[in-house]
Amino acid sequence: MIGKFLQILHTALIVLLLFTVSCTNRPTKPESSIPEWVFGNISENGICYVGSSKRHIRGIAYQRALAVSRALEGIARQKNITINTQIEHYMSGTSYSAQSSLNSYSVQTTEGEQINAKIKKTWLNPETKEIFILMCED
Repeated sequence: MIGKFLQILHTALIVLLLFTVSCTNRPTKPESSIPEWVFGNISENGICYVGSSKRHIRGIAYQRALAVSRALEGIARQKNITINTQIEHYMSGTSYSAQSSLNSYSVQTTEGEQINAKIKKTWLNPETKEIFILMCED
């Protein structure tokens, strides 16, 4: 009877030990690897805006152009300027050749006003592949 009790106690201790070890050896994720400027905490001078774009079926070039376009539109809104945006995507190639080309560009126009902005920072979320672009006016 004492032998069976010791065997059950021994098994229970091993299970408890394995449970404790499995819970404590998990790798911990960093608190946040997302840059602060993505949330709008911008330390740059001047008018700035963060444009973003999720993954796009047409690829990273189109995704980046869309994020830039959104950042410019955000800067324009802060200056009470209306901006017209057009993003073009052109792809060509033939089945008989190994050549193909891809052109992706964005055109923004305003009425009588000018926006001079530069890309200050870019971040691609490694998990969701969403791109964030911080643009600030010169």
